[in-house]
Amino acid sequence: MKAGSMQGLIGASVNLKLTRTPMRVFKEAELEGDTEKMERAMGYVKDFQEKAHECSDKAQNEIGKELKEERREQDIRREQAIERKEDAEEYTEKIRENNKLDQTDSVEISEEGKIVLKNNSQTEETTPIVENTDVKLYTSEGKPKTIEPEAESVDKKMDVTV
Repeated sequence: MKAGSMQGLIGASVNLKLTRTPMRVFKEAELEGDTEKMERAMGYVKDFQEKAHECSDKAQNEIGKELKEERREQDIRREQAIERKEDAEEYTEKIRENNKLDQTDSVEISEEGKIVLKNNSQTEETTPIVENTDVKLYTSEGKPKTIEPEAESVDKKMDVTV
């Protein structure tokens, strides 16, 4: 709620509350039989009621304007949200396209690297080094049992390609 509608509603409420005093005076004058006093009191009541009605009308007009403005703002926010969503979809689509294009990596080896690789492969024959590790097994009683690796597995050559 904005200032215009608040002013209207508060003004209507205050003016209706202000009618209580002249109405009380009117009732007292009626009991006394003083018609002049009654007419004056009714004049005040009518004035306050008219002011309350004017304030109420003002509040209704302002509320209508505020609703229209709020709808416009909601439409703008909705359009902005749609634009952001479309931008996000375009961005994700571009990322997907880039990922499709960049799925394979390529490596280039310089001429110098090729020569070094050729020299190393001719002079050295690589054999994997297997370290002798003690493998421990435990029996059902909880006592350690050591097993030594077989001698055949150490002599085998392994070919590893990456």
